[in-house]
Amino acid sequence: MNVSNDELMINVICDNEVKAPNVDRDNSVSLLVGGDLLIDTCSSAERLLGNARALGINLKPRLLVITTPVNHHWGGLEALSSVSTVVIPVDNTVNSFELRDRLDKLGVDVIEVGGRERVKVSFGSVEFVRVGNRRVGELLVYVPGHKLLISGCGLNLWLIDDEQLLRFFKELDIRYFVGGLGATSVSEYQGALLRDIVRGLVGVYPLHGTGPRLRKELVNSYRNVHDVGAGSVLRIG
Repeated sequence: MNVSNDELMINVICDNEVKAPNVDRDNSVSLLVGGDLLIDTCSSAERLLGNARALGINLKPRLLVITTPVNHHWGGLEALSSVSTVVIPVDNTVNSFELRDRLDKLGVDVIEVGGRERVKVSFGSVEFVRVGNRRVGELLVYVPGHKLLISGCGLNLWLIDDEQLLRFFKELDIRYFVGGLGATSVSEYQGALLRDIVRGLVGVYPLHGTGPRLRKELVNSYRNVHDVGAGSVLRIG
């Protein structure tokens, strides 16, 4: 839930790095946004429920977003009995066929995003933006009321070219970024481009999909970049 009308709370349930006791590291991510929206589900139900329990989180989201059909992003899917609707990207890989089969068996409503789709949630509206090519799709999550962009799997330049990426941040007037930055270090081409983007933001919270070296470099170099991981509570706004 939100702590104020202007502040959006995000609980980091799973990540490659751990920032709280009794929480397990996971090669995945799961974020509970505003208590109502869950982004990805850790690599397993055991990890999702175990970390949520250790963090004292009553995990009952109504809407689930799976940012990529790669299975370690939706391994905890079957633990979410409260979810009635799942948002996924249009994707034509074997991973997507496996995910759709699992969703069909669970009997949930599915919103498949091929471009942009806006949905109302308890804290306002959320826009899902598909990036990728004809075969591979990923979702970015944009919260316009907080100028917040969330990436579950990384801003991969093979899915978003540099001009498109810069235009995207400018067009949406993004002030906050949470999630995967894609590159492993600022010495890489992609890392250098992202460093230029990071400079202009109010707050940056690197998570799964960001290389450990890049995390450390950004946290040590920029005051607006925060050292976060599983167990962290982010307050946006």
